[in-house]
Amino acid sequence: MAKQNTQGLFEESSQGAVSAVTAVVFVLSMVLVVGGFILMSYGIQPSLGAAELWVFAGGLAATIIGFVVPFTLLPAIGK
Repeated sequence: MAKQNTQGLFEESSQGAVSAVTAVVFVLSMVLVVGGFILMSYGIQPSLGAAELWVFAGGLAATIIGFVVPFTLLPAIGK
């Protein structure tokens, strides 16, 4: 097997350490995603009746927002 140049893989980041804003947004997005998954799982209970659709839709919306926030908000503020 030929040797590969892996020097560039371990270079120090030019942006420095993770900022507090990035960490807070990451935690918030993880809470939204996991909470949305849990809410969607509660939304498939027939015992909820008409609220079943709204619980599932709320969980789906929370999951979508949880995925969208780090990919749109962080680049927009330059983090």
